[in-house]
Amino acid sequence: MAIKFKALIGFTRMKDDELMVTAATIIGAMTDNVHFEQPTPELATVQELLDDFSAKLSAARRRGSPEETALKNESRLPLEAALRQLAYYVNSVTEGHLSTLLSSGFPTNGAGGSVQVPLKVEGVKLGDGRQSGQMRLDFDKQRNVLLYEYQYRLQGENEWSERFATSSSRANIIAPLMAAERYEVRVRALNTQGTGDWSDHATMIVR
Repeated sequence: MAIKFKALIGFTRMKDDELMVTAATIIGAMTDNVHFEQPTPELATVQELLDDFSAKLSAARRRGSPEETALKNESRLPLEAALRQLAYYVNSVTEGHLSTLLSSGFPTNGAGGSVQVPLKVEGVKLGDGRQSGQMRLDFDKQRNVLLYEYQYRLQGENEWSERFATSSSRANIIAPLMAAERYEVRVRALNTQGTGDWSDHATMIVR
């Protein structure tokens, strides 16, 4: 019996990071995609919901209060609802055509395990930013990854900074930092299948 391919609409069991990566992947894949000319809801609306969820997630992790966690959980619900609605739209347009479906960025029942958990990030390099108290972070790009996370700390300290997200493997600026101090940085990659291992630490003295 032939499989009818479709975008999966279940998001409630996804971890917060996984949901954020999935939403960002979908928005990036569907933007200017000729197959999806009138997405419902509009991608700008989904992006606003993602930005709100991302901000509240960062606040909850930074402060960890019950109120911040509740606000984060509340902001997740409309994002899940928008993604479900967008999945229905994608399924109605693609009508089971796998290559078109995959171009949407949605996880599908026909991906066949082609996307795997990211590898450990390699090639992490630090350099001077344009101003004193800045570092530039670069690392090797991976396939099937739309989001990376990085953290930094003064070398010798136990606690890392909060996690910062970026979609670029080049020219990430870390600031403000204390001049003449040595910092260390680590990076990891995320996709819809999970989170990769943290990279080896890269260190440098900030000018």
